[in-house]
This record gives sequence, C-alpha cells and structure tokens, in this order.
Amino acid sequence: MSAVTLLPGAEVVSLDEGAIHTRVTIDPAAPVFAGHYPHFPLLPGVFTLDAVDHAVRLHAERIGGVRTELAEVRSVRFASPVFPGDVLTVECVIKTVADGGRDVKVRCHTDREKTATLRLRYRDSG
Repeated sequence: MSAVTLLPGAEVVSLDEGAIHTRVTIDPAAPVFAGHYPHFPLLPGVFTLDAVDHAVRLHAERIGGVRTELAEVRSVRFASPVFPGDVLTVECVIKTVADGGRDVKVRCHTDREKTATLRLRYRDSG
C-alpha cells in the first residue's frame, strides 16, 4: 500500500490494545471523482482498503511500537457505495497471532449503512 494515504485527514476515534476506530470525511472535490463513474461519482474500493491499511499501521506503531505490512487479503466484500461528502468510518478488530502477525477483521460504514467488510493478515517488519 502507499506510504501516503489516499484519504488524508483521518481522525482516530478510539485506539486500544485490540482495536482502532477511525473516521474520514470524503472530500467531494477529490480528483478521483472526476473520472470514476461520471454523473454518478463514488469512491473506488481501493480507497477504502487504503484507509483500513493506514489504520492498522497506525495501531501497530502506537500500540506495539512496530511497523507492519499487509501480507494477505483474505476477503473483501463491498456492500454499498461511498459517495462524495460521506463520512467513512473504519472499525478494525486486531488480534496478534503466534507467528507475530496480525489478523484483522474490519467493518466500514457511512452514516447510512455498512459499506464493506474485510479480513486481512499483516506481518510485522522490524
């Protein structure tokens, strides 16, 4: 994933040993909306994955003092679109496993409805 978030301005709502909860307002003026389904703008799914990735990395740094990287996308299910102006909420439940990796279960939603669920695997690096 990118070193720079595709959705800048994420706010950490809560952070503890086994979870992180972030929120970001989707800027209606973001350049991605110009070409992603003209006349029906919606946020590409990769932006949701990127928001999750940055939340998990932040959790690893702040809670564990380590860097982590995405090792496996076990499942991703997009349930409904994210539109310009929406607030995307990312709720990650993170479990450290025996080999030093992290199993992550994620629920993403807007104020209207669930937008995605993800199951990811991370491995710590250094």
